[in-house]
Amino acid sequence: MGIFDQILPLLVPLIFTGMLSGFLAGLLGVGGGIVIVPILAFLFETSGIITTMPMHIAVGSSLAIIVPTSVISARAHYRLGNVDRTVVARLAPFLFLGALAGAGLVYGLDNSALKTIFGVLTVLIGLSFLVRVIVLRDGLPAIGGRAILGSAIGIISALVGIGGGSLTVPTLVSCGWDMRRAVGSSALMGLVISIPAMISFMIVGYGAAPDLSFATGFVWWPAVLVIAGVAMITIKFGAHFSSKIDQALLRRIFGVFLIIVGARLAYSGLAVI
Repeated sequence: MGIFDQILPLLVPLIFTGMLSGFLAGLLGVGGGIVIVPILAFLFETSGIITTMPMHIAVGSSLAIIVPTSVISARAHYRLGNVDRTVVARLAPFLFLGALAGAGLVYGLDNSALKTIFGVLTVLIGLSFLVRVIVLRDGLPAIGGRAILGSAIGIISALVGIGGGSLTVPTLVSCGWDMRRAVGSSALMGLVISIPAMISFMIVGYGAAPDLSFATGFVWWPAVLVIAGVAMITIKFGAHFSSKIDQALLRRIFGVFLIIVGARLAYSGLAVI
């Protein structure tokens, strides 16, 4: 099957996925992966194009998409003065190591287990969008606390294919950063997470999906190219509108959406275990 034969049946939903994920990544700093993974997993399973480990390929492809979109998002927020390079530098080593560890854990999980884990974490992330983040302290904790926070965020983000914004944004807000600087800084941290995680998914997935063309390990490049190409355009609009939209209301709506999607994925994963 040629590359166009694989892409054409999925082209319209892939373009829509890119538009939605890019806009949300710029608007809310959620990395886009929280939207990309469930949509890709659904498309892979229903189209029949990917029959081996579709959830793993959805996660790996999502991480590859996050690499260029994080660059665009971070650049847009940097121009708006919303990136705190100091906080990024203090968390980056632990995010990096955590991402490597999270990607390594994926190989030992089957498709249903990974789907269940993603669904449960999506529900928890959705619940976090419904509550008001409380400022617990002024600044990040000492190096031991940063190691725990950064590693946990990196592991979870790599495991489920997200850029970490769903976790880093509330963490930074609870440590005293305002929402806009938390979102902007999170965009740059997404790059620190997605690059090592993507490479790890390419390595650990080598030979695992023999029926899939145009893939490197668990990364399917047709989906990456289409979604990333569209998302890199819409992400700028999301960043631009981040200061003009009632984010409190939007976060509550998005939180409910994540709870519904996560519950459905977790149920479908548990149903076949």
